[in-house]
Amino acid sequence: MKPRLLQAGFSLIEVLIALVVIAIGLLGIAGMQALALSNTSVARQRSLAAIQAASMGSMMRANRGYWESATSVDVTATGASSGTSWSSTTLSGSVSSQGVDCAASTCSTPLQMAAYDLQNWGLFIVQQLPKGTGRVQCAAGNPVSCRVSVSWAEKSVTLNGASGSSATQTYTLLVQP
Repeated sequence: MKPRLLQAGFSLIEVLIALVVIAIGLLGIAGMQALALSNTSVARQRSLAAIQAASMGSMMRANRGYWESATSVDVTATGASSGTSWSSTTLSGSVSSQGVDCAASTCSTPLQMAAYDLQNWGLFIVQQLPKGTGRVQCAAGNPVSCRVSVSWAEKSVTLNGASGSSATQTYTLLVQP
C-alpha cells in the first residue's frame, strides 16, 4: 500500500471551511432578525400615529361647534412617557387658557371640550410615540378644511450599518369637521 502523506489533514480543512460558511450564514440570519425587529417597531409607530390622527379627526367631527371656526392649534405634551396627567400638555391658540377636566366636571362650551380633547390627545401621543407632538391647522372655507399632523422621532437601523439613525416623521390627515 501507498502511504497517504499528501492527504493528511485535508478533512480538517474541509470542516474548517464548513464552519466558516455556517458562521457567515448565522451572522446573516442575525442581521436579518435585527432588521425585522427594527421594521416592526417602525410599523408600530406609524400605525399609532395614524390611529391618533384619526382619533383627533373623530373628536373634531363630534365638536363641530368649535372646529368650524377654522382654528389652528399646536399640541405639545411634556414629561415622562409613562405619565397620566393631561395637565402636562401644552396648547397654543384660543384653547391654551382652558383647563377644564371634562371627566371630572361638565364642559359647558365647545371651546372647553376642544381643549379637553386636545390635552388628552397630546398625552396619548407622548405616551405612545417618542418625542411625539401634534398639530391641527385649519383653513377657513366652506367647508372648513383641517390638517391633523402627528410628528415623532423614528429610529431606523440599516442592515449593513453599525448604528441606527433618527429622523422626524410626520403623519398628516385631512379632516373636514
